[in-house]
Amino acid sequence: MEDFGHFDLILVMDQENLSELRRRHPEAMNVHLFGDIALETGEDIPDPYYGDREDFELVYARLFTGCRKLLEGLGTDNASWRGKISSVR
Repeated sequence: MEDFGHFDLILVMDQENLSELRRRHPEAMNVHLFGDIALETGEDIPDPYYGDREDFELVYARLFTGCRKLLEGLGTDNASWRGKISSVR
């Protein structure tokens, strides 16, 4: 896959995807778990597809929180951000 050479950081949502990408491309040092890099919790981000509204809202909150932390870590001004976030449970 070309992505491994084109991007500095590739984030996956769960251990299963992380293991699969590392198995396919063991030389790729730019593949990481979103929960490790963005949330610093090491948690998997669940797929809410078969869940209810609360499941989707929880995933949204985790992703939004993680993305904000990533941008802050990169020194990106988030003054232009729009959106609402609830506390992550």
